[in-house]
Amino acid sequence: MAETHPAARLSARARRAIRAAGLHVALAGLLGFVPAPAFAQPAPDGGAEVRPIAGARPNILFILVDDMGFADLSIMGNRKVATPNLDRLAREGVLMTRFYDAAPICSSSRAGFLTGRFPPELGFVSITGARKRNAELGQVDWLDPELPNIARTLQSAGYATAHFGKWHLGGGRDIGDAPRPTAYGFDRSFTTFEGLGPRVLVSDEERDLAEQSDRLGNGARFWEIKTRLTGLYCDMAASFIAEHADRPWFVNLWLNDVHDPWAPGDEALGDVMGKGDGPDDDRFLATLVKMDKTLGRLFDRLRQMGEFENTLIVVTSDNGPSSLQRYYRDGASAPGSAADLRGRKFSLYEGGIRQPLILSWPRHARAGTRDERSVGHGADLLPTFARLAGVPTPRESDGVDLSSVIEGRPMTRGQPLFWAYGKEGAPVQPSTPSQPRDVSPRFAVRDGDWKLLAEAGGARPQLFDLAADPTETHEAGARNPAVRDRLLARLRAWMASLPPYASRP
Repeated sequence: MAETHPAARLSARARRAIRAAGLHVALAGLLGFVPAPAFAQPAPDGGAEVRPIAGARPNILFILVDDMGFADLSIMGNRKVATPNLDRLAREGVLMTRFYDAAPICSSSRAGFLTGRFPPELGFVSITGARKRNAELGQVDWLDPELPNIARTLQSAGYATAHFGKWHLGGGRDIGDAPRPTAYGFDRSFTTFEGLGPRVLVSDEERDLAEQSDRLGNGARFWEIKTRLTGLYCDMAASFIAEHADRPWFVNLWLNDVHDPWAPGDEALGDVMGKGDGPDDDRFLATLVKMDKTLGRLFDRLRQMGEFENTLIVVTSDNGPSSLQRYYRDGASAPGSAADLRGRKFSLYEGGIRQPLILSWPRHARAGTRDERSVGHGADLLPTFARLAGVPTPRESDGVDLSSVIEGRPMTRGQPLFWAYGKEGAPVQPSTPSQPRDVSPRFAVRDGDWKLLAEAGGARPQLFDLAADPTETHEAGARNPAVRDRLLARLRAWMASLPPYASRP
């Protein structure tokens, strides 16, 4: 018997959803998307059987914004422009304000989100760049596809899985043999010049990276201007969701428009002109507002499709706002805000790694909750999603389940958090912020309200009491030597457990 085309097997509800969305479903065929077989991966190796919370097993949409600062959303204090759609999502769900990225830089942060691990344990200490630079830093060229991760964990539970947007976990520059995102448990993927497989190449910004990606081949690709990327990714996400309306789904929507250089388009720029502190800030703010509007349209589509009510939408950023010197002209602040937190991108001070986390899930998330107490981390998403899907968390995970936070009950974290940006023994180290005050030591640990940072070998430790001093202004080690020594011992022990630096050709 001839194989039935997948579209013919869709339910009436799914077909109505596709028609209602009015989306470019045919684009998938044009770019050669081939969904992987359902249930293709074995269940993750975990502990005792885990059951979802009552009425759970939601769809999951994970929106990761590139280089958005702690205070860039208006619900977090932005008074220059408004972000009403993300603000509404936060007001109708749970907003955590003490959530941490796994790193102050994109590749390592993303590795932590996806695997539930502290990135240096996996060889991630910076970004995945060119082979020579990776070797100098002690940075792996790509994420090991055999590692347990969110996509494979949910795929094993029957979820349809997709990745749309920036990848930056391998592929690009001069590396054309990295695994595609589909090697990690995604049924479908579409990325940009920092990944392989079907992808869009940016024609007007960072064109050198796009041209490098084009020369690598390894996937269908086309060119587009940067301002259209978020809309393209959202259309693809909505189309995938409509196709899989008969089963639970997980979608990574990893946006990169907020990463400089900003290219919002003339209309969006005209809407905010003069509201920023200068031309760079105007372009940043216009990009932020345009992203919020585009996401608002995606949320409306989910409502129209009947998919919003049982979807957990998670929104955060991968690291702090841009800290490059070229944006500090004439004494102005760089675009993007970390409020009064010390540090920005490339820094392990709070402004480089602390983010808001939005958790929206109608009738499950406790609406109107602003959680200022619970301490979350990027590694927590894997155990949280696994719990909601009713499958065990992989044993190796460094994260904890945030289900209680979703339900409005603050969580007390029992184990310390660790960070490393750079590698002991490496001849070079990753980029640093351009402002001296924001340049942090390379290693850090947080335990309770105490945070300690140190250089390689534990040199020059800095201790801060984040409850009393969230801006990390007053070093507290001399007044609290016992706390300093205890945390330094914990940090050194963790550093000693990391893969050692080994030179590579």
